[in-house]
Amino acid sequence: MSIKPEICYILGAMRDSTIDIRKKKNYEIKIAQKEIKWLNFLQKLFKEFFSNGGRITTHVNNTNILRINGRKTIEEIVSISEIKIPQSKWKTPEIIKKQSTKNTIAYIRGFFDAEGGMPKNPKKSKQKYISFDQKNKETLIFIRNKLINLGFRPTKLTFTGGNWQFRITQKEDIKKFYHKIGSWHPEKIKRLKFMVCSLFP
Repeated sequence: MSIKPEICYILGAMRDSTIDIRKKKNYEIKIAQKEIKWLNFLQKLFKEFFSNGGRITTHVNNTNILRINGRKTIEEIVSISEIKIPQSKWKTPEIIKKQSTKNTIAYIRGFFDAEGGMPKNPKKSKQKYISFDQKNKETLIFIRNKLINLGFRPTKLTFTGGNWQFRITQKEDIKKFYHKIGSWHPEKIKRLKFMVCSLFP
């Protein structure tokens, strides 16, 4: 079953989500971020593809939370995403494993925008890298293998700080990631561009 690239992106972006289901009481998925522009973007995607954009609330620590409510919507999202709590038990959704390269790239992009890392100040940092971090090992094995198939040379998987992690550190691979995978996160795409420009002045 083929699905839209935007839905694949949402499923990747949900790696940073939490879910609260109390039957007949509450059905809610929450995604927390300081970058409200990204949450606004996600809200539009949820509205377009699940007919429910939810609402964004702001908290005292400057964290913004996108809240998607409603039994029908949540059950549909849970069905397609196979979300599990705790996250360590949440593997790659089966539907993602059956997608085209284009859709898999969209999933990886969403995953990176939610859980990916890089230097906070790419221009000044001596280390240049793109990292993928997650408590569930299988999800990173899946993404790492897909990246290898796309010609990337990621590091081996390691367990550090309570999470599994691999990195992309090769200069040409970072440039390729920027062009081939990219980001729809306003802050991350900016930092990716700065890092590539610092590597290829």
